[in-house]
Amino acid sequence: MSNADNREHLQHLIGDDYQLQWIIGHGGMSTVWLADDVHGDREVALKVLRPEFSDNDEFLSRFRNEAESAESISSENVVATYDYRELEDNGRTFCFMALEYVRGESLADLLAREGALPEPLALDVMEQAAHGLSVIHRMGLVHRDIKPGNLMITQNGQVKITDFGIAKAAAAVPLTRTGMVVGTAQYVSPEQAQGLDVTPASDVYSLGVVGYEMLAGKRPFSGDSSVSVALAHISQAPEALSTSISAPARELIGISLRKDPTTRFADGNEFTNAISAVRDGQRPPQPKSAALAPLAAEPSPSASTELLASVANPKTATPEYAPVKDTPRPAAKHQQKSKESSGFGVGLLIAAAIAALVALGFFAANFFKGTGESEETSRTPESIVVTEYRGPVTTEVITPEESTEDTPEEVTVTTTHSVEPKTSQQQTPTPVQPVEPSTEQEIPATEEQETEVNEQPTTNSEVNSQPENPFEKLLPQDGA
Repeated sequence: MSNADNREHLQHLIGDDYQLQWIIGHGGMSTVWLADDVHGDREVALKVLRPEFSDNDEFLSRFRNEAESAESISSENVVATYDYRELEDNGRTFCFMALEYVRGESLADLLAREGALPEPLALDVMEQAAHGLSVIHRMGLVHRDIKPGNLMITQNGQVKITDFGIAKAAAAVPLTRTGMVVGTAQYVSPEQAQGLDVTPASDVYSLGVVGYEMLAGKRPFSGDSSVSVALAHISQAPEALSTSISAPARELIGISLRKDPTTRFADGNEFTNAISAVRDGQRPPQPKSAALAPLAAEPSPSASTELLASVANPKTATPEYAPVKDTPRPAAKHQQKSKESSGFGVGLLIAAAIAALVALGFFAANFFKGTGESEETSRTPESIVVTEYRGPVTTEVITPEESTEDTPEEVTVTTTHSVEPKTSQQQTPTPVQPVEPSTEQEIPATEEQETEVNEQPTTNSEVNSQPENPFEKLLPQDGA
């Protein structure tokens, strides 16, 4: 069937409520169309499940899960889901969802072009994303795939979280067997990498990795395979951030990247408060130390994670920043932490992780690369999704970005057999240590870490008083 015939057939199935325009993106399971919402008088991104997956209960359940997880969330920092429908097409299930159409680009595209971001902008992105997570977490959800490719930035500087394909609800019916691992290896939390129950603190860790990448211009962990990267998240400390980054910001990232989830910020709301304090020039408050009650749902099946393609960017508008700013909690007394004191010991973690992952066939990896139909496709590298599911092998249709470091492309991983893990050759770098404001510690930094950033973060009042959108010079404009 030609593209024209396919478009006509889809339009017939969808009906008169939405008028298809053109394809703007592809994913491993779906095709995304730009469409006109006739009754809503707005443009929407129409995400259509591809026919070959509609007969598969596993993939159909994941697609439903994405719509059901996102439809009840209302936040300026989360891409809205307007509609979800299932229809019959010659004995097959035809389903689609209508999403908010975001004019802008992903943070992944921005980082591929700019490398590191100035500290004030990085903290701004983190705070808005954390606010979006706070709403998601209040709804009883864990996103489980926070990464630059799933953070969209509009032309007025607003950050929006997208892609709930592997989100997990507390009351969800289990869709997979216990112990499966899904997520993107470069941003996965230690507990998620081990197939353990995840809490909102897992999303905090992933956003902390994103924050590290924005400030340093590279990810905290790299390796020659997804396995070595995942093991690094479990057992290694990240390389210290450059001292050109303010001490409060370095401490903030250090807390968010703790191996033990009970010692991180508990959720998006607590993380938002901490980021707000750092933007005001204060030290981040210490998180609660009480253990979190795990959500009792199992991971949703996944063969890939998906990213809506960036499309035409209009001229930027005056920025309208409106992230929720809760009153920062007073900073707790600083405690020296040369080692994690919980049960997340390095040796036990490595042994447990290797045993569990080998048993699950975690280490079989295949590298794929797809091609898109849109000229404006993302340069985001393909996503890693680790799963035991043995159904159709699919990949993201995303063009690879130019990496800012010698890190392998993220890829879709579908396990078919077990192989022995290859241990990462990285040496364990010096962990990030919180620093007292009165006695800032000079931490040696490598040449790769040095980035052009301000030594102190810009306060909220300073950012809000700027007459121009701080992203204006970074985001591409029409005709550029």
